[in-house]
Amino acid sequence: MTDLRDYKYFIKTYGCQANEYDSEVIASILEKMGAIATDNEKDADIVIFNTCAVRKNAENKFYGRLGALKKIKEEKKDMIVIVAGCLAQKDYLKISSIDHVNIILGTHRISALPQLLSQLKNNKNTQILDVDFTGRVDPDIPVRRLSKYSAYVPIMYGCNYYCTFCIVPFTRGFMQSREISEILKEVKNLDDQQYKEIIYLGQTVNAYGIDKNFQYDFADLLSATVELMKNIKWIRFTSPYPTNFTDKQIDVISKSPKIAKHIHLPLQSGNNEVLRRMARRYTVEQFLEIVQKFRAQNEYIGLSTDIIVGFPGESEEQFNDTLKVIQQIKFDQAFMFAYSEREGTKAANYPDRIPYRERLKRLYKLIELQNSITEEKNKQYVGKIVEILVEGPTHKNPNKWEGRTETNKIVV
Repeated sequence: MTDLRDYKYFIKTYGCQANEYDSEVIASILEKMGAIATDNEKDADIVIFNTCAVRKNAENKFYGRLGALKKIKEEKKDMIVIVAGCLAQKDYLKISSIDHVNIILGTHRISALPQLLSQLKNNKNTQILDVDFTGRVDPDIPVRRLSKYSAYVPIMYGCNYYCTFCIVPFTRGFMQSREISEILKEVKNLDDQQYKEIIYLGQTVNAYGIDKNFQYDFADLLSATVELMKNIKWIRFTSPYPTNFTDKQIDVISKSPKIAKHIHLPLQSGNNEVLRRMARRYTVEQFLEIVQKFRAQNEYIGLSTDIIVGFPGESEEQFNDTLKVIQQIKFDQAFMFAYSEREGTKAANYPDRIPYRERLKRLYKLIELQNSITEEKNKQYVGKIVEILVEGPTHKNPNKWEGRTETNKIVV
């Protein structure tokens, strides 16, 4: 293994919590080899961009920052530049044409990083491409956790659902559930280390086990996790798929005091025809039934969602249907986006594109509605004392600290 003592590394992570976890794994590998972290890429000997391909905005930010790094590398010729994550998997041919990139590391190949660095050391003038599409198999790599209190635990990798707007199945591969014994071993270790929260990760997290016909499901995993928790206060999970929720899962989640009462339910659209073109496997009516089941068990449960506006062919009337559903459900929080074409997805070839200005117009209208609902929801907390997990100083003012409630509301 290459000795990286005297090396400093810098990681820039784009996108979702799965990428944040992968960055923790990369950091662990580099530190095991002797490197230490720095928060300034100009001081780094190894710069890693852990990329996201879900939104065009994140992609543009990455390419802009990668381009700006070229001048730094011209002055610091021994700097190693690594591009990892979903764009490395999706755009490997494009990235391989960029001269100052040394290693292109696919989403399934993180564990190969020590061998690739050794290979690079033996031939500094080469560019190494390691992208694999057969599925992810990770050895037991100890993770360098970025938080001392909250820890990500992946329970599956990849996705089998192929929504027409989503690039993830092409960059993360097919669904692969981890064995329950591996997951519980990791959780037990975190509990022994006095962690207060774990976050189970999966692209369709509540579909856990269906790809391998396990004799246990997501509800069983949650119940088994609760049984071994002594120091861990809360379990969270993201992101579930609406119609994968069973009555058994809803019952376990609602009744256990150790499972945080916050559910992220991606709606995407409030119109059935748009949902069909998105290849979402539910109707608005089915979605509303799931919301009703959760709220029947706990009327104060926190609900958040994802919404895409301006999907190809979305009429003004269909957009208004989304506004009506948002008004009916009253989510605590929403992640709202104007549709972004992703090359390689089915929707990228759909006709009837909505002009970008119209997409933004609809997005701003949706944001205005959701902001009013969120304010209304938050006012219900005025005068209440709630338990939070403190996460640390705020970004804007180090004299103020912030944390999250059980329902995932940020408190300063």
